[in-house]
Amino acid sequence: MSTIPQPIPASPPAVIYVENEDPHLFHRARTWWMLLALFLVAQGNGLFTRQDDTYWSLKGLNQDFESSPILLFVTAASWMLCAVLMIKRLSSSIRLMAYHKTLLAFVALAFLSTLWSEEPSLTFRRATLLCVGFLFAWFFAGYYSPADQRRILLAAGIIVALTSIAMAVLLPQYGISSGGEWKGIFGQKNRLGLSIVFLFSALPFRKISGRREFLILVLQSLVPIGLIVLSQSKTSLIMVFVLIAVRVLGPFVSRARRDQLPFILYAIIFAAVLTPLLTIAARDIILPLLGRDSTLTGRTEHWDLLLTYAYEHFWLGYGYQAFWTGTGDSLAIIKRVGATMKGADSGYVDTMLQFGFVGMAALAAVLVASVRDFVKVLRRPSVPLVAYWYAGIILVTFLGSFTEILFLVPGFIFTFIFVAAAAGLRLLGYENESFS
Repeated sequence: MSTIPQPIPASPPAVIYVENEDPHLFHRARTWWMLLALFLVAQGNGLFTRQDDTYWSLKGLNQDFESSPILLFVTAASWMLCAVLMIKRLSSSIRLMAYHKTLLAFVALAFLSTLWSEEPSLTFRRATLLCVGFLFAWFFAGYYSPADQRRILLAAGIIVALTSIAMAVLLPQYGISSGGEWKGIFGQKNRLGLSIVFLFSALPFRKISGRREFLILVLQSLVPIGLIVLSQSKTSLIMVFVLIAVRVLGPFVSRARRDQLPFILYAIIFAAVLTPLLTIAARDIILPLLGRDSTLTGRTEHWDLLLTYAYEHFWLGYGYQAFWTGTGDSLAIIKRVGATMKGADSGYVDTMLQFGFVGMAALAAVLVASVRDFVKVLRRPSVPLVAYWYAGIILVTFLGSFTEILFLVPGFIFTFIFVAAAAGLRLLGYENESFS
């Protein structure tokens, strides 16, 4: 079999999804254009963004919500580059995207929400960007083999890490926030930590056949772990431990009796979801033991306030990306909080604001579908490490979304990698089967 990755054909016959590597991957112009696209998507217009003493105050509100021509140009360039990269495989990407109906439902819901959105033109534009982002993730998952996906993301991670270090060292007024936390090329410290987690998420899932390989892995992990620590993003550190736990415990789960797998996996998912809820419920006791204040740096107070607005639009929400506009109810929230806010600091609260109960049900469907795909892979005689990698990404996305917005955001590297992992897991589960 050729070692060059074969794109998924446009016709329906069997899809061969193998672990091969392209020996000439980084000799191809397409790869470097892909890395540039991932870099532009990753930094999310955070390059050369200051965070002085007025960044979180009402004085910075207008500046934060206005559109800079340079930022608009960078955004347009990144999406144009994504479109050019996948144009020849567009039909294949659309076909694969349509096959994953639980994810496709969010794209459809985003467009449909223009009907009840308070900002229909904004909702339609953002829904279009979300659709392009999903298609780009599906193209990435279908065009490159799992091994090459890991190599490309790690290469993108190295580029992001080095440029972030250079920004912090050479231009600290841009690379370090006013509180001393590193933010690198990103607009905010948590974006640095979380982006590093996702881009380097493949590191724990390398094959380790001896002490030498383990030592190399430890040395390769020093830079990303160091950046996460310097960013002081506690959510990112928790996600790192979860990824390592998936790598260690995954093979143990796969060796369990096949008829026990669904129960074990759903029990793990249930425990993973229930633990943060119990932590929040008992936050006055548990969180101080973990070095966090009982309000999660003010998050829980904001959530209580935001949920009162979400309940007013319980079933369908305000429409995709139609709440945080700096006007109307979002402006009322910002004035009450006394600081610039462009998100709920929780993917679930943000989903409620955008899509209401329907959106939360759709998220649950995505989680159930991902668990089902993972169970299908685990029932095979041999489970590749990449399956645990995909599952780890999906798990940390759902866990991290309790305190961060990690999915359904156009132009976020988190959304891209999450969709690519869900797509990859689906393709891996249906290896050598037909698409209908």
